[in-house]
Amino acid sequence: MSKKISISELAEWQKEYDLNLPKTDRGIAVRAKQEQWEYEEVAGRGGPGGVKKVYTLPSYVIEELSQKGLLHLLDKSESASVAPIRVSRPRPTPAVGVPSFMRPMVAEYDDWAAEQDTGTIVPVRYHVNVFGSAGNGYIFNESLETQAMWFRASFFNVLGVKPEKCFCTRVKGDSMYPTLIDRGTVLWQMQDRYTVEGIYLFRQVEELRIKRLQRVNAHTFRIISDNRDMFPVETLDLREMQDYEFEIYGKYLWDCAIRP
Repeated sequence: MSKKISISELAEWQKEYDLNLPKTDRGIAVRAKQEQWEYEEVAGRGGPGGVKKVYTLPSYVIEELSQKGLLHLLDKSESASVAPIRVSRPRPTPAVGVPSFMRPMVAEYDDWAAEQDTGTIVPVRYHVNVFGSAGNGYIFNESLETQAMWFRASFFNVLGVKPEKCFCTRVKGDSMYPTLIDRGTVLWQMQDRYTVEGIYLFRQVEELRIKRLQRVNAHTFRIISDNRDMFPVETLDLREMQDYEFEIYGKYLWDCAIRP
C-alpha cells in the first residue's frame, strides 16, 4: 500500500472511524512533520498556489485501517490518482530590517505556525467600535461591531475567569495614562457591581467611562484618573442619580497598546 493521502482526507477518516491520530488537520500535519512522513506535491485545491501535499501513510496507520476493515478507503482516495507535479517556488524576500540571527525565524514562520496547537487558544468578544472614555466621557449610541480576539486558554486559568464572561473594548483619552493608553485595548471581566477598588468600565448617565473606582460609603464613590496632574478626582453620589443612570459593566483584567 503506497497510495498518497491528503491531510484533510485523513482528518475526515479520523472523525468518522476514530483512528489513532490527532483530531485536527493541523495536529495530523504536525505529526506528519515530526515523524517525517514521505510526501509529494500535487495539483489540487487546498494548498498555496493550487498545490497541496499528499502523504505516504506510515505502517502503523495502514495496520489500523486493516484491523478495522477500512483498506477500501485507500482505493477511494481522491489523492490516489493525482500525478505529482514539479513546483517552482519564488525565493523568499529578504527580511529587511530584521536582526541577522532572527532572519531564519522569519523564513521558517509558516512551518512554525503550522505546528502550533490551535486547540489551546480561545476567542473573546472584541467590541471594536466601543470606546470606553479615559477622558471626559464618551457617548455610545451605535450598534455593536464584534470580532474575535484570541488568547491562550491557560491565560484564563491563571486569571481564574472564564473566557465567555470576558470581553474587550477600546480606550479613548489620556486620563488613565500611563496605566492605559489612548486607543489601546482592554480585556474586561463582565461584572455588574463594585467589589474592590480597581479600574472599571461603567456608564454614568449617557457616558461610557473607564476610571478607577474607590468606594467611600454605601452610596458614594471617588472616580479617580491615574493621570492626576490633568484630571482631578471626582465624587459620585448615587443618591443624586436615578438607579438606571449608573451601571457597571466590567472590571479590568489586562490591556495592550502601542506605548510611546
